[in-house]
Amino acid sequence: MHIRTSFSVIHALRNNQHASCSPRRGSDDDDDSDFDDDDFSDDEEEEDEEGGGAASAGIAIDPESAKPKTLTRKEAIEILQSTRDFSGVDLRKANLTKLDFSNCTFSGANLSYVNFKDSNLEGCDFSESSLWNANLEGANLTRANLEDADLDYTKLRGAVLYRANIRRAQLPTDLIPRDEILRSVNEGTKISR
Repeated sequence: MHIRTSFSVIHALRNNQHASCSPRRGSDDDDDSDFDDDDFSDDEEEEDEEGGGAASAGIAIDPESAKPKTLTRKEAIEILQSTRDFSGVDLRKANLTKLDFSNCTFSGANLSYVNFKDSNLEGCDFSESSLWNANLEGANLTRANLEDADLDYTKLRGAVLYRANIRRAQLPTDLIPRDEILRSVNEGTKISR
């Protein structure tokens, strides 16, 4: 994905002239020495003709902030009917109750505060996604891949996690005892808290 970047902004960052500029996304250091002036131009943003990334998922990019917009329920249903691939998509606070998302990919997606209540999430890939404070009450997460997912503060009452992969997942153990989560994974019981 190409993001239009103005040479003057990069030049200002190098010279630390604007204290209000935020650091680059995806980098913890402020060292800009690995950029060359030739890497940036004032030309219009090039679109990815081959598809993939945010464009194929139907995400509009705001050129001002270069942040993807949160998808609506209608947009999510359109993706559900076509590719079933929500990788890296921002679905924060989306109301996705009572939908069949079986075998969808949500790898690396932002699903914070999403409402998946009573949804079928069987066989879904949630690896490295954020389900922080999501509502998964009554959801079917049988065989779901939750490896490295953030489930902290997630509501799981009535959810089934039978044979789900929860390796290295941040579980809501402050709300639900770990033994109860493991019982659901091993035996297919519903979580009662």
